[in-house]
Amino acid sequence: MRRAFWLLILATLLRGSVPGPHQRFLLKELLRDYNPMERPVANDSHALTVQFSFTLIQVMDVDEKSQILTTNAWLQMWYDHYLQWNQSEYPGVKNLRFTPDQVWTPDILLYNSAHDKFDATFKTNVLVNSSGFCEYLPPGIFVSTCNVDVRWFPFDIQRCELKFGSWTFDGWLLDIQMKEADVTGYMPNGEWDLLGTAEQHTIFK
Repeated sequence: MRRAFWLLILATLLRGSVPGPHQRFLLKELLRDYNPMERPVANDSHALTVQFSFTLIQVMDVDEKSQILTTNAWLQMWYDHYLQWNQSEYPGVKNLRFTPDQVWTPDILLYNSAHDKFDATFKTNVLVNSSGFCEYLPPGIFVSTCNVDVRWFPFDIQRCELKFGSWTFDGWLLDIQMKEADVTGYMPNGEWDLLGTAEQHTIFK
C-alpha cells in the first residue's frame, strides 16, 4: 500500500517600509561615499562590537568515522556608524536592505571547518534600521571537525566545538560578544540527543 502525506508550505511576510522616492534617494545618499572595506566606526581607535548569535536549528549528522559534525544554524548583529538617517527627513523609511557586497560585514568564519568550500553560508540581505543597527542572518550548514569517542557506544556522549572568529581582525578592532545559543527552534535528531550548549569567549590582541 502506498502511503500518502500532505506537505504544508508556509510563506512568511515581514511588514517593512514601502519602496518609494524617499527610499531610493536615501540609498543613493548612504552609498555615495561608502566603502564596504572600511570598518564602520566613528573613531578608528575603537573596536567595533559584533553581537554574535548562534541559532541552532538541527544537528544533521555526526560522522564517527570521519570525525565530522554537521549542523544547521545562522548568525550576527552590529552597528554601522555610516548607515544612519533621520526618519523625519525620509518619511516611511524605517529600514533598508543591502546586499553583503554593498556594505561592510564582519569576516566571521568557522575556524575548524571541514567543508570543502570552508564557508557554506547562504548570502542574504543585511537589514539596517535608522540608528545603524545591522542584522545579518545568513543560514548555513556548518561542517566542523569533532573528536568523536565511541568507546562507550551506543551510550556515548560527545562534546563538539564550533570555533568562530574573525579571519583578519584582532580583538583591538573587532569585539565579538557571544550571546547565549538559541535552541528554541531546534529540531531533534533521530539518533542524537542535544544535552546542552555552552559559550566560551577568547580574545586575541
